[in-house]
Amino acid sequence: MGQITESELLQQVRDALDFTETEDGAMSVLELAESLDISPHAVRTRLRTLIASGSVELVRVRRTSLHGVVQRRVAYQAVKKPKDES
Repeated sequence: MGQITESELLQQVRDALDFTETEDGAMSVLELAESLDISPHAVRTRLRTLIASGSVELVRVRRTSLHGVVQRRVAYQAVKKPKDES
């Protein structure tokens, strides 16, 4: 991956969250890291910025483990902005 700016990376995280194919519309840190081809640490750093700005929120989602056990996991989803009612 070439050099990209922080704002470009933040936009990639937003896009990944906006266009996720999961049924709940949320992704875990590991899912985001894999999707963006960056480290989980880099994802967490960007998520903190997005959460602070109100663009992303933490949610709990159901995920099935490799052993077939359904568990509640921490994930993140883009906050839907209400459309102007003008």
